[in-house]
Amino acid sequence: MTREPSAVSLVAEGFSRIADAAGVVLLCWLGWRMFFVFDSALQGRALLVGVVGMLACWTNLRAKKNAPLAMIAYVTIGLLSAATHRWSAVASTPGPAWLLLFTPASHLAVMAVFIYGTAHLLRTPARLSRLVVLLVAAIAVLATQIAFDRASSAFVYERGGPSLPSVPHWSGIHGASLFLTLGLPLTAAIALSGRSWARVLAAGFAAISFLVVAFVNGSRGGLVTMGSVISAMLAFATLSSLRLRSRALFFAPVIAVLCLGVAIFVWSQRAAVQGGENLSGRTLIWSGTARLILDHPWLGVGPGNYSQAIADSGYAQLFIANPNYGALYNAHNMYLHVGAESGLIGAVCLIAFLAWSLWACWRSWMKGNARIVSLGVMFALLGFLVHSGSENFLDARAEVERTRVLVWMILAAALALHRLSSTGPTQRV
Repeated sequence: MTREPSAVSLVAEGFSRIADAAGVVLLCWLGWRMFFVFDSALQGRALLVGVVGMLACWTNLRAKKNAPLAMIAYVTIGLLSAATHRWSAVASTPGPAWLLLFTPASHLAVMAVFIYGTAHLLRTPARLSRLVVLLVAAIAVLATQIAFDRASSAFVYERGGPSLPSVPHWSGIHGASLFLTLGLPLTAAIALSGRSWARVLAAGFAAISFLVVAFVNGSRGGLVTMGSVISAMLAFATLSSLRLRSRALFFAPVIAVLCLGVAIFVWSQRAAVQGGENLSGRTLIWSGTARLILDHPWLGVGPGNYSQAIADSGYAQLFIANPNYGALYNAHNMYLHVGAESGLIGAVCLIAFLAWSLWACWRSWMKGNARIVSLGVMFALLGFLVHSGSENFLDARAEVERTRVLVWMILAAALALHRLSSTGPTQRV
């Protein structure tokens, strides 16, 4: 005999449906403003989407409510680091506002709320598929604008020159290269997993077009990342088509060739790299940042304090006078930047969270859940991980607010895939 639902559960279910519908509308609104309106306060809108999504999740009695522990640990360490470094300043003010202790790391709390709530809004294969289609379409529009702007300048690229008219809202050519990097695997996944030749050819053409636009965009880091992602996707597709015994025979020589190629490249470029001539002087910035981490290994210098700390420590002298690069605001490496601001523990927690997100996508793909989406999101995350070796797209600066929210969307999709693969039968897309 089935039990009749109580009045409380009916009210909760109704509220959950209303919040779910409102959250989806707000998520579309956020995406529209992120890609095409170019205004500020995206973080506040992302927080609203996350809160509404959380309400829809917690009032839905059947919804998965788990959150990755590594993400919670990363956010907690960042908030603790911010509070530790601001304690004396806030405590000495009359009538101290204790919430100001956590202000420098508020973007981390917003990230956690947004990812958690949006993952519920994306809980079905159909919604995940629509998200990927909309992201690819929006990225294609922006890629067309970049190609047009570069063609109008006769494809002249001046190193260190002004950004294209189409990319300053994305923190310059490097931010633009990130959304191209994310769009490439989301599109290529259709070519690798599609069953229709028309879809495969269209997706392959779009992926090649993203590569061409990345070339004219001028970001060398983006090109290297996109080449790495394409190589990884082709290797993955080849391995997936082989038998278990043949995979080992294929995998070993590929890894050996890659290691040999990297070793030869590093050896041939060692003098230029050491002098900061290559990588726009980043090796000198990384050296100074690494020393700063060793000086503050546990909780770092505090979120938002990198510029002041690297200047006060004297390590900025390693690169500030270098003609290739002299900026103080960014370590140009997400892992080193987080290590400097939140300490080694914070950096380890962030890496663990990103690794968990990759595993969640792979697990979803292995279970047959939304295979094209799982494959695309997995390699989009891989591209983000590789590209973050030369840039920091999760910084709290307003200049990278769009790239930050875009990466949050990809991470929310990974959490949604994890929750999807934790439920009953597999669902294919």
